[in-house]
Amino acid sequence: MRSFYALIPAAAIVGGAVASTTEESDSWYFGNSMFYLGPPTSGIDIIKATYSIVPPSVPCGYTSPDNEDPVWVSVWVGASSSESSDSTDLYQPLFNWSPNQELQGCPASVSEWCVAASTYTPAEQVSADYVTVPQSTQVDFEISVVDDEVYQVVTMGGKVISKLTNSLDSGLQYLMSSDECYTGSDGACGTLDAWTITNLTVTLSGADEKFGDTIALYGSMTSASLTTSDDGTTWHTDYLDVKLVDFDDTADLDD
Repeated sequence: MRSFYALIPAAAIVGGAVASTTEESDSWYFGNSMFYLGPPTSGIDIIKATYSIVPPSVPCGYTSPDNEDPVWVSVWVGASSSESSDSTDLYQPLFNWSPNQELQGCPASVSEWCVAASTYTPAEQVSADYVTVPQSTQVDFEISVVDDEVYQVVTMGGKVISKLTNSLDSGLQYLMSSDECYTGSDGACGTLDAWTITNLTVTLSGADEKFGDTIALYGSMTSASLTTSDDGTTWHTDYLDVKLVDFDDTADLDD
């Protein structure tokens, strides 16, 4: 599977810190515990997805010797018209963490995550400002399509804390998740604890009774059943569990 981030690490751009892609000591990786959902039947698009995440504990066991080119780790769920093309937009509100939070544009302490509505495009990463997420706090997300616009809304404690609107490049066909690691200069991302996506509800533009069969789970990821109560237009699962990822162990990485 080809990464959406074949050229520049996304979360670094969100904070305004573009990582070097010329130094061999700089690398980024993706954990192999992830899900893909889609595509629906021909002529049908994903028009809305809502879900909640309590971010995991911040990474442990990392090394980051260069404070000006530090490690960062990001976790996200995103929607796109493509399964794995870096030539299409990916609407992906994301959590981000780094031992140098300030360099990433994140106001959080080193023991907390930041979150932002964010969109990867082939030309650039477009993002709202990062917002601090206190430890063990649930964050609620909505990605929706209305009149060829994609709206991202991020809510915490009943208050909207981040939002972003972008033009729709093409009908949304896939929903997916990822753990993402950038090593910085001679660094290592260590271990990211398990985390859970809860109350995922996906709304389609029309009924597709087979949409639930399109879910694919990788890297020992598990989930509750994906079910519909309206003959295939709205689909729901109570949880998807993302497993612990050791970014320094190739067995835990996406090829």
